[in-house]
Amino acid sequence: MYSMTLASLGWGCWWIAFFLRRIAGVELSIAGVGSIADVFAVLGLVLAFLTIRSKRTWLLFALVAMTANGALLFVPWMLEGLELGPR
Repeated sequence: MYSMTLASLGWGCWWIAFFLRRIAGVELSIAGVGSIADVFAVLGLVLAFLTIRSKRTWLLFALVAMTANGALLFVPWMLEGLELGPR
């Protein structure tokens, strides 16, 4: 649960940055937003790995949290050179 909360906070950082860029015209740096989101992602990944139990079904639940937090680490790389839309 805490791992997914941290993933939601990290993704929320990106969505707020997209909203500010698109609606308000405020441009935040990808590195700055990425740094804040990465803190949430790394903490969430650690918590997700700590929740793994020996049963296979529990691994499936933990994989959801690991994927959500792991994908956050790749967002700055995917946005490199991409414009976030018109102002």
